[in-house]
Amino acid sequence: MDELQFLTQSTKLTNYSVIPNNLHGGELSSTATILYSKLLNRSNLSITNGKVDEQGRVYINYKFEDLAKEMDKSLSTIKENMMELVDAGLIEKKRMRKGRANMIYIKVPSSSIVGKSPVVGTENRPYKGKKTVSTWG
Repeated sequence: MDELQFLTQSTKLTNYSVIPNNLHGGELSSTATILYSKLLNRSNLSITNGKVDEQGRVYINYKFEDLAKEMDKSLSTIKENMMELVDAGLIEKKRMRKGRANMIYIKVPSSSIVGKSPVVGTENRPYKGKKTVSTWG
């Protein structure tokens, strides 16, 4: 693991994943939630690289073996958690021929999409009023 640092006001984060707020505390296992976050993060690369099908849907290619290695999980755990995501309606898979990565379509809650930019909730916006002072001792 890299050296840990405290966040400051000028900190700009990179190399992190996002989980839509609608999924917190839901029916998904923690491993499936992290897997979904990883797939959602990979979809940004597909958007950049123009990986879009004939219907305009973005897809990702990810070998289950690579996911297992990156997440330090067994292949059977990845397959089980992928099925959990399919059953929850969060992803759809299209099988490719043997040896090729499946096409994976990621779905996100409608409330997570605003136009073409990510949602910024009020809790993430800079406060434009007076500074608040902590009441902690």
